[in-house]
Amino acid sequence: MKILTVFFLAAILLAPACARWEDPATSMISADKSVVVLVLNPSVYTMQEVRVKGKVWEISTSEEPAESTTFKLADNEGNYITVIWDKELSFAEGNIVEARGLFDSNFISSENRFDPKLTAQTIEVLKRD
Repeated sequence: MKILTVFFLAAILLAPACARWEDPATSMISADKSVVVLVLNPSVYTMQEVRVKGKVWEISTSEEPAESTTFKLADNEGNYITVIWDKELSFAEGNIVEARGLFDSNFISSENRFDPKLTAQTIEVLKRD
């Protein structure tokens, strides 16, 4: 009887450790952040899913290695992050958009600064210019 009790006690204690694995990229809740918060605290939000609003500037398309579009997403004070978008453009320069995706920031030692980037999964146009 003691062995059976120990077995059930172990099963109850270990059950939470056997939870189903979920992909962090699809299960994380997006956090609404401002551009300036991401620029000032890049290491805090690196590899986290965020939502950020701003104005689209300096759109450029590249063909290498795969077709993608990059642009600056800026706030009212001129702070910006670079957004990478690999889908069809549904917005234009000057539009106000909300971008949601995975935030990353690499440190550029030669320039002594961080390079904040958002790989967008969705972009919603809030206001057309």
